Amino acid sequence: MNANGHGRWDDTLAAYLLGALPDAEVEEFEGHLAGCQRCRDEAASLRAAVDVLPVAVPPVTPPKELKSRVMSVVESEAELLQAAGSEADRPARPRRRRGLRGLFPRPVITAAAAAAALAVGVVAGIAVVGGDDGGGGQRTLAARVTDPLAATTARASLVVDGSRAKLVVRGMPAPESGRVYQVWLKRRDTVPIPAGATFMLRSGDVAIPRAVRDGDQVLVTSEPDGGSQVPTRQPIVVAQPV
Repeated sequence: MNANGHGRWDDTLAAYLLGALPDAEVEEFEGHLAGCQRCRDEAASLRAAVDVLPVAVPPVTPPKELKSRVMSVVESEAELLQAAGSEADRPARPRRRRGLRGLFPRPVITAAAAAAALAVGVVAGIAVVGGDDGGGGQRTLAARVTDPLAATTARASLVVDGSRAKLVVRGMPAPESGRVYQVWLKRRDTVPIPAGATFMLRSGDVAIPRAVRDGDQVLVTSEPDGGSQVPTRQPIVVAQPV
């Protein structure tokens, strides 16, 4: 292990970016990340793969019988554990995690991770939303975190349902003192207009009061507390056009 602790943390980075790192390790790893340029560069290079997971595959509607199938498997495994006795559910000795780079070449990361994320999302009953036969329904669009430092930990996406939309953010840095994040709508060939929302949360959903239209682009900037009428800084988040 070298002075920066890479022997310990190299294989933790992928789990952290995917939100799979145990809570007990997150704070310690973020402390290491803040002081380690190598790990920040590595996080930025992997972030592109993580950001496309919500939109790497088309939305689908889970079949109605999915819940009963999943519960049947759960109940069957519970019966097996009960029959096997108290030793059956003891965890095995933990094995060293391997990073995404050790499992797949770089070009394969996005496709394989997206397929796995889709399967998990369907079974868990989350994040898989379907449209109607007319092509409507909820859509999730990728959003890019443009600030290099913030991009090592932050990610965002835009969920659109008809003319309504919400921004979903995870791991955003706290706004500077006296400032908030402000959401904007940029319509074709026009300057951005306030979308009616400001926020300070680091992770969560931000509802956008102003209706969105085809071709609109959602932006986020850092603005003085109370918001601005026009952006005063470059966007920190840029979503794909609706």
